[in-house]
Amino acid sequence: MRLTVFGATGQTGKLFVRRALAEGHVVTAVVRRPEAVTEDHPGLTVVKGDVFEPLKIERDTDAVVFLAGPTGSGPHLVYSRGVPNVLRAMADAGVDRLVAVSTATEYCKNDSLRQHAVKFLLQRTFLRQPFQESTRLTALLSRSPEAWTLVRPPRLLDQPARGYRTAMGDGVRNGFSIGREDLADAVLRVLPDPATHRRVVDVAY
Repeated sequence: MRLTVFGATGQTGKLFVRRALAEGHVVTAVVRRPEAVTEDHPGLTVVKGDVFEPLKIERDTDAVVFLAGPTGSGPHLVYSRGVPNVLRAMADAGVDRLVAVSTATEYCKNDSLRQHAVKFLLQRTFLRQPFQESTRLTALLSRSPEAWTLVRPPRLLDQPARGYRTAMGDGVRNGFSIGREDLADAVLRVLPDPATHRRVVDVAY
């Protein structure tokens, strides 16, 4: 597949790009600072761009992957301001497939009591703004006609891949964390899967 990736310089983004290239995909990484991309591969093209500004996506793109996320302590608007720019660029290019990653802070019907309690605390303390932004992204995509998939991981760990569980929109019961390597793999697995179109996929250990 020919993939356009936003957020390719983040911790998960770097792992995703490396895995995608290793599996034979052709990747265009749209980044604010091209010099931050250290991967060197004949299948990789680096393009300067900012999700907070108008974007251009090539018409031969098969799918778009959105891995950018809230960072720092300032206003968290990367989903509510950035994703609409991506969707407009996709429409202009005639590209229909989008996989985006947010975070598993929203309540799910399969949550255990402990998960419910943890999410309650996170939503009201230091993850309050990222949670609100994640909720905005879910609502934004639900109104979008594109063949989107929203992948929601819990707390991210830096560790080797070891396998993970998935749940289609119901939450992974007692799933409190996942490694970034496994999250990158999960995004790659849902990309060609039409069963995940217009669905939320939760992933966790």
